[in-house]
Amino acid sequence: MRKLSILLGIFLIICVISAQAINFSRVNVAWQYDVNFDVRMMHRVAKSEEGNIVFLKILSDSLSGWEFEFLVQDGYESETHRVIQLSDVDTLVKVEGQVLIKASLPNIEENLLVIKFFKPDKFFYYDISLKMGSLSYPSVYPVNENGIPILENYINRSGHTWVGNESFLAMQYEDAFLPADPPMADMKPLAPQVNLDSSFVFDREANFKENYFYTVRKDSFASVGVTLLSTPPYFPEYRKLVELIESMFYLMSEQEKKSILKSKNPKQSFDSFWMNTYATKSRARNAIRKYYNLIERSNKLFTDFKPGWKSDRGMMYIVFGTPDEVYRTENSEEWYYDDGAAFEFTIISTFFAPKTYSLRRNKDLEEKWFTQIAAMRQGI
Repeated sequence: MRKLSILLGIFLIICVISAQAINFSRVNVAWQYDVNFDVRMMHRVAKSEEGNIVFLKILSDSLSGWEFEFLVQDGYESETHRVIQLSDVDTLVKVEGQVLIKASLPNIEENLLVIKFFKPDKFFYYDISLKMGSLSYPSVYPVNENGIPILENYINRSGHTWVGNESFLAMQYEDAFLPADPPMADMKPLAPQVNLDSSFVFDREANFKENYFYTVRKDSFASVGVTLLSTPPYFPEYRKLVELIESMFYLMSEQEKKSILKSKNPKQSFDSFWMNTYATKSRARNAIRKYYNLIERSNKLFTDFKPGWKSDRGMMYIVFGTPDEVYRTENSEEWYYDDGAAFEFTIISTFFAPKTYSLRRNKDLEEKWFTQIAAMRQGI
């Protein structure tokens, strides 16, 4: 594997001290939720003896047109940051429009790695937390059949293995989560409440059941692990009727939900809903295509221990679309839309995910919610 020092010439790395950090509460990072943006990034962090290992994938049709800097700072609202030089970096994948690197970071005091990428007339930031709340990341992580780290929070293929220990403990939980509650519903506990289905020890390779999620740790003494959702091979897309019906509940009234769940012919009820709502076959087909594209995108963006469309952010993304502005702090994330809609998510660290985003629900959001649903049903 070649060192990053010769990685396409796309990384501009300078070792200096900066007097002003990036205050994410004032920086719009909405590009991270725009699947049509020119640059997409994904990452995974693993603990090493020397510090952290950061796996970073960058996808872009114009990769060579961007320059990159790596910065570290204490947190999302720090006063200073450092531009650092990455001296121990391997290029794991280099194909057209995509590069995957493995960067070894020594023990550093700062908790946030920031990637600045820019052209002469614009710049953007991508943030990577170097701790799971107050804890370090686990040293274990999954790789595919070619030994390339899996950066998604889901497994939908066979042949993956685990590295970081000689054996591993898997804790299995059923994905029995319901769709997210609407924004005017009562607030629920932030941490998910689930029951352990089973646990087992395996050596490098394990068979994970579909529609379960797993937390994998080195052993029973480890305080942190990696959580992955086991999905069908076509995920983040949905194809089965039961998946299609469940994921359309955000569009439906309570009576419509009860009717389709009790139906003796779900396929007929599914077709009838879309035809009755959109009047013609062409409009219904167009609405189905657009809606399930939103479901697929939310699964790509927001899946953690449950499918992305069931998460609070996934729900708001499906109903309100890509936010026009996103501002982030250590404990919250705010979404703003040009039409005046605004939503806040509380960020907490849980046993299952380094960051769990919970929508701050409010009774005052009821009118805006139903207005948006009505607009979708009139012309999605």
